[in-house]
Order: sequence, then C-alpha cells, then structure tokens
Amino acid sequence: MKFQHKFSKTDSSPCFAIYEGDGVFARLDFLTKNTLKVTIGNQERKTPSYNTVDSPSFSPLTEGENTYILGKIRVKIDTENFVISYYKDGKRLFSDRGPLAYNFENEFGVGSFHYVTREKGEKIFGLGDKGGSLNKNGRSFKIETTDSMGYDAETSDPLYKHVPFYICENSLGCYGIFYDTSATSYMDFGREHNNYYETYKYFKTEDISLCYYVFFGSKKEILQSFSRLTGKNAFPPEWSFDYNASTMAYTDSDNAYERMLDFLEKLKKYDLSCTGFYLSSGYTSIGNARCVFNWNYEKFPDPEEFVRVFKENGIEIIPNIKPAFLQSHPMYEKLKNDGLFIKNPDGSPFVTQFWDGLGSYLDFTNPKAFDFWKNQVKEKLLNHGIVSTWNDNNEFDIKDTDAVTLTGEKACLLRPALTFLMNKASFEAQREKAPSLRPFLSTRSGGIGVKRMAQTWSGDNFTSFHDLKFCHNIGLTMSLSGFYFYGHDLGGFAGEMPSRELFLRWLQLGVFEPRFTIHSWNADGSATMPWSYPDIVPSVRKIFAQRKRLIPYLYNCAYEAVEDHLPINAPVYLYYDDQNLPVDSCAFMLGRKVLVSCVLDEGKTEQDVYLPEGDCWYLSGKKYVGGDTVRISVPLNDCVPYFVKAGCVLPTDEAPYGFKRDKKTVLTVYPVDSGEFEDEFFYDDGLSYEYLNNRCVKLKIHVVCEKENVTVYCKNEGEMPFDPFFVLCEGEKRKLSVVLEDR
Repeated sequence: MKFQHKFSKTDSSPCFAIYEGDGVFARLDFLTKNTLKVTIGNQERKTPSYNTVDSPSFSPLTEGENTYILGKIRVKIDTENFVISYYKDGKRLFSDRGPLAYNFENEFGVGSFHYVTREKGEKIFGLGDKGGSLNKNGRSFKIETTDSMGYDAETSDPLYKHVPFYICENSLGCYGIFYDTSATSYMDFGREHNNYYETYKYFKTEDISLCYYVFFGSKKEILQSFSRLTGKNAFPPEWSFDYNASTMAYTDSDNAYERMLDFLEKLKKYDLSCTGFYLSSGYTSIGNARCVFNWNYEKFPDPEEFVRVFKENGIEIIPNIKPAFLQSHPMYEKLKNDGLFIKNPDGSPFVTQFWDGLGSYLDFTNPKAFDFWKNQVKEKLLNHGIVSTWNDNNEFDIKDTDAVTLTGEKACLLRPALTFLMNKASFEAQREKAPSLRPFLSTRSGGIGVKRMAQTWSGDNFTSFHDLKFCHNIGLTMSLSGFYFYGHDLGGFAGEMPSRELFLRWLQLGVFEPRFTIHSWNADGSATMPWSYPDIVPSVRKIFAQRKRLIPYLYNCAYEAVEDHLPINAPVYLYYDDQNLPVDSCAFMLGRKVLVSCVLDEGKTEQDVYLPEGDCWYLSGKKYVGGDTVRISVPLNDCVPYFVKAGCVLPTDEAPYGFKRDKKTVLTVYPVDSGEFEDEFFYDDGLSYEYLNNRCVKLKIHVVCEKENVTVYCKNEGEMPFDPFFVLCEGEKRKLSVVLEDR
C-alpha cells in the first residue's frame, strides 16, 4: 500500500542484514565501524559505476532485532517504511525523513529518491567541482557531466564531474553520504520545503535502483573513509609537479611545430623550468575539424622527432585525445561498420553534436571498441615516444534515452562509466607500453573512480578575478570530494588575455596546488605564456622558482595523498576544530605543514590570516601563536609568504633555479619550544613503481627540542641511498645536531 510499507528481516549474517516488504528489497552491509552500505531495489545494473573498490566487512554489535552499533553510532531500523535513524551519544545525528524516505511505489514520481533530515545551520561540503561557497547548504545541484567552457565559477551548474558525495556537519557531529550511481542525479540541500514533513534534504537519481554509503567520524576521517572506498588516487610522476605548459594557439596555428620550437627557445632565453606540455587537439586537425589519432603532418612533419626534441630538453608531451569521431573522420565509416559506436535502437550509430560538427561516441563497454582505443593510443602516440595522455572532452554528452550501449542499457545512464572506461583504456595502453612507469593521465570529466588512473582540473574556466576567487573554492571542493590531484588553467582559459595583475595572482595560487599549468584559448587568438608581458617576466620567474623549491614537499604530500588518503590541499578546518575559522577563506592548507593565503581580489596587497589554535607557526623567522590574526604583505611581483607549522621538517629544493633543473634537497627543521616530535620524508626515482618494493628513501625523523639544542635522529628505512642535509629554520638560535642511525 502506498505510503505504508511493512518490512521484515528475511536474511542476515554478522556483516549484513536483508529486509523485504511489498516486493522491495533492502540490504545493509556493514563495512567498517565507520561505514555502512545501503542498497534498495530489485534490479541490478549490467554495467557497474566503477566508483568503488572491494570493500571490507565488519560485524557490529546488535541490540534486539533491528538496532546495530557501529563505533559511536547506533543505527536503528523502523520496519514501517524502512526508515533508518542514526544516534550519537543518545541523540539523533540524522535520519531518513519519516514517515517515507524512499520512492517505493512512485509516491514521489519517477526515479529513485532518498530524503533525509536537515538541521538548520548545518554545513555541507563536497559534490565534486561545484562552485560558490564551500558550504553548499541551502542550495540545489544537478549532478551531471557537461562541457561548460567559460562557465561562471560561482553560479554555473553542472560542470565536469559526477560526484554525489557530501560531508554534513551539524550541531552533534559529522556524517557523509555517497550515492553510487552514474546516472544524472539531483541534490537539494534545503531549497525545497514541504509542510507535511520535517525539514529535509534529498537526493534523486534516474538510476533504476538506489545504492549509497554512510560514513561517520570527523570531516577528515569521513573524507579518508570515502577515499579508501573509492580507491587510491593515482601517484603521478615527479615531473608532473613542475610547470607544465599548454595553449590552444600553438597547435591551432598553421606553423605549429615552429611555434613549439620557439616555445623551447623562449624557455631557454628566460631560463625557465618546464617538464611537460599539454598538446592541444590542433595537432589532429583536418581543415578546421579535430580528428582524434590523426597527426597533421603539415603541422608536425615528423611526430617522433618532435617528441624526441622536447624529451631531450626534459619536457614530456601530453597529447589531447577525445572519445568522439566526427562523421568526416577518416576512420568513421570503418568504426561504424565494426559496430564500435553508441547506437540507436535500430543498430545505427547514435549521432550527436560534438566539437566542430556531428559525430559519434565510442562505446567503451564494447570490448572491441575498448581494444581499438588502446591500440590507437599505442600506435599513434606511445610508439612515438610519448608516455602520457590528456583525456579531454569526455563528458559523453548523451541525453537521448534512445541511445544504447552494447549491453542494451541506456547510454545516458552510464556517462561517467563511459568516461572511466575511456581512461582505463588509455591507462592500460600506457601500462602495457611501459610497464615499469607510473602512467600519467589527465582527465577533464568523470566520476570519482577516474582518480585511480588520472589527475584532473577545473576545466575551461573564464579569465576574471571573480573566477579566480571561486575557482579556488572549486579546487578545495574537489579536494573535499576525493579528487586530491587537481589544478586550474592558470590565467584563465576563455576570455581576454589576463591583465598583468590577474596573471600573477593566478600563478601565485597555482604554486600551492598539485597541477601547475598555464592554458588558454584567448578571444584574440593570443597565447597566455610566462613571457606574455616581458616587463613582468622577472616576477614570473620568482614565482616559478618558488614552485620548483616546493616540489620535494609537494611530492611528499602526493605520497601521503596516495598512501594515507589525505588531501594535498584542504580548508584549514579539515584539520583544526577551531570555531573562529571562516567557511570561505583565501587561506588553505598545503599538506599538514604549510598554511598559505593567496590574494584573490583585484587591487589588494595585504592579507589578514587567522592562525588556527593548537599549533604555533613560523613565518620569515618569526613564530606566531595559534589563535592570533596576522596581517601579511603579499606583493604582486614576488613570491607568496607562507606559514610553516612548528614541529615539522619541511623538504625543499634549494638548487639554483633555471632551465637545467638542478636539485639540492634541504630538510628544514621547524622546532617546538620544548618537547619531541616525529616526521617523515619520502623520495624515489619519481617515475616507477619500485617504491612499492621499498626501493626508495623513507626517512624516519625524531626531533628533540631543548632550550639550547635541537637534535635530529634520522633513519632511512628505504633501500635507496640518501645523504640528508638538515638546517634549522630562519630565526632559530639553538644549536642543531644530527644523528644518523643505521637502517
């Protein structure tokens, strides 16, 4: 009976419980003491979402027939309408909205629904690349992948990612929910109000069933649990952390190769370091059309020689590839005859709008299409000496419900899954071609599962101070959603050439993010480059040098992101329970040791930085106490000053900066007044998987801080030789002693 569904337990084990009522199947899987999986519905997908990896199991304590104890959380099942409530310390943390939370008999229309309670004033973080404030409370969102070039970073929705995961913080604590689906979905965090129910938020999906996970703990613990569930972020090679260049203008020009060689000469002229170049899709052009896997030999007469020249200069080429084939593409008819495209019900290729005209998307659920892509990546790219791929325009913009995959499923319900499989095909091609190397992939779109193979960025942003400010929030929101390796098109992608001020502020922010790439398609056809304004190149060079100096620390943060599921960038309050920390701020954490505040507003040169309670902080030889607000100068033409937490060892590269990229790792000790602390330092060959076999540097550092002395005890537990060089931070007058212990 509608609105009245009586459930009863029909099966159980120490790790799961199954309930059924009115022909509806509901299952609870207990994964850990902090994680619960809920599945509702009787239909199984033929194509998985690819969002999660294998999960553990956990045996909770029970109270009676329908109450389960997960750590500090008591989970109670009301068998009337299967309403789940979660209690912490005897008080309701949140619950399904009663009397009905799910769409059992289309009571709420078409689709799968989940309604949960909402507390006034709660804070909500996550959902992927959503703009505006970091706190999404009171807003509604469409969760779908879209090619949104030139978007407004504050208001545009949806953007490129499909991540229905959020962390909610209310007066009693925190919880997180992740809906495991690839279908277009909707999230309402309180815009809707209905007099018949207590205040609520809800999730709606076009998927045939509902599968979601609930997480408990602090914000940091919930994020780590979600990251473990969805798998480790791919560990990028070290070269990807230096300046990686790009622009549409070079490859779109008729003399593309000459412009690329001129780029090399300018790097040498200005003595700038660069280790990667994202090769935009103009290299594949036939006339004005971009045809994936087609080298334009008029622009690049010898692709292998082109790649070799750049590689000899320390720069890896990262070529753009797209998953749709225009009808004019030389391969289109063969692919059509081989049945490798997404299809109409009659078996003909589904044709849709794509860049430069009409075309068809490959059906990556088809093993033949998957293998075709792998072979093309090897033959047309990797065999020329390329080791990376830029998987672009992969939103699979298919909304027509008639379009189907090989399995007969609607393609519109599988779009992020198709993106995942595209990346997987590229990833496998790279692994097979160079099995000893960690593949480097970049993807514009996808569900959270793509993080296991590729890094990402905020897409085709717009050139303005407004979008600089809100892209900063988009980046932190992606980080709070499990995408730890992200960045932006520094300077802005679409619009006019950035002003000198805007360009430098963009670069200053990019220094402290995982991806450091300038990329543009300026309205006047110009290319945003480090030397776009010759008079500020000295300032650009200082900022680039700061980036290179931080690479050893960034690389350590990357290792922690992969192994410990800790984000590289995060709002300060992810780590500090300090009520004085604002929700939105220019200040953020780089790893756990560095707090930085960049200027994101035009005409501003100073920042007030609130330092969180619980730690002391060093800046320019002076130590500050947490809980204080410090005004700092952030000059336009220089590096951004940053705070370093007392009680850590910060690795930096202190070699002279320049095109040749020499290295000199220095470990700077930032001591506490009195006491002891532990730290670690990781390094490897920067390229391979050998670190998994302990062929790396793993320094275990123990620091004893006394009134007159600071003593460092250091032991390398890895098999790679390393001669550590320690110094005390600026302003410290104590004597430093270093004791190297045998392994």
